[in-house]
Amino acid sequence: MPMVTVSWLEGRTLAQKQELVSEITQVVHRVGGSPLERINVVIHDVPSENWGRGGKLVSTLQSAPPTPLGPAAGNPARTALHETAVSLPLIDQQVRMFDLEQPRYQGMPVISVHQPGYAYFLHRRHSDDYRPDELGVRSSASGVIVCMEHSGTHIDAICHQADAQMLYGGIPAAEACNGKGFTAHAIEEVPPMMAPGVLLDAAAERSVSSLDAGHLVTAADLESCCRRQQVEIRPGDVVLIRTGNALFWNDPERFLSGPGMDSSASEWLAAKGVLAVGADNMAWDVIGLRDPRFGCQLPGHLILLARHGIYIIENLQLEELAAAGHSRFTFICMPLKFIGATGSPVRPIAVVNA
Repeated sequence: MPMVTVSWLEGRTLAQKQELVSEITQVVHRVGGSPLERINVVIHDVPSENWGRGGKLVSTLQSAPPTPLGPAAGNPARTALHETAVSLPLIDQQVRMFDLEQPRYQGMPVISVHQPGYAYFLHRRHSDDYRPDELGVRSSASGVIVCMEHSGTHIDAICHQADAQMLYGGIPAAEACNGKGFTAHAIEEVPPMMAPGVLLDAAAERSVSSLDAGHLVTAADLESCCRRQQVEIRPGDVVLIRTGNALFWNDPERFLSGPGMDSSASEWLAAKGVLAVGADNMAWDVIGLRDPRFGCQLPGHLILLARHGIYIIENLQLEELAAAGHSRFTFICMPLKFIGATGSPVRPIAVVNA
């Protein structure tokens, strides 16, 4: 009989508690296979005077001016990710994991502003300093990795984009950075991510293996995907969009000219209150295309990161997950703690019942 305990700050409505209980029950049922009627969820409403963060009681933090550190207000999904502690039961049946990372190698697709991309140098070989008579037969090898934060499969930190020189939450970009990176909304603030995941197959929606280069996926397209796949986007979901562009990972020129999201798609997802979005293309948006409404390139980055505090994950490998027919799953992603960085390489996975 699985028991899930949730501790969060008091003040949530009965409707919010009901939604939380429903969501957790579905996750435990989907991942662990336990019958719905045997899953118990216990909620502890903790008063702000009984919750400490950063050496201070939350009650004192709430009465003070907002600080740029930690989760910013405005995106309930991000706030819940930081503030909610969930104890999950041991998985009592087999699950299947889908690796959503593209392989990294020198020469893989990298947008021009993020060159040199990735390189690996074998620095120490097994033959170096090999002296078996003196040191025995054991030897070692090691290398040096050089990569940009935004090369390969990666997640964007909130500080990666600004709106008229302001970071999400009204923080002046110039005041939040120095030679060593950002002091607000940097990648080390992103906690390990385990959330409900949704895959929307925009290529399958048009009955093609991949969308054409430069094709724009609209909000209407995503709504149509939801109807066809019989899924609903809920607050706190991580929504991944398959365009089929991953099929061209070994063809950098074609991959870089791939499809992307229209600004309406980013606005639609932001309005749903999602925690993060991701796609199998280079930059979520269509590279080099100026949006007429927002007057800029990469409008999704402006909408999602700078205006709504929603993470973006790029260069995903979604073919195997889509071929298996899974629209909902548990999404797991672990950004590296690069202090001050604007992004991080990741190896995300999707977990489903076997």
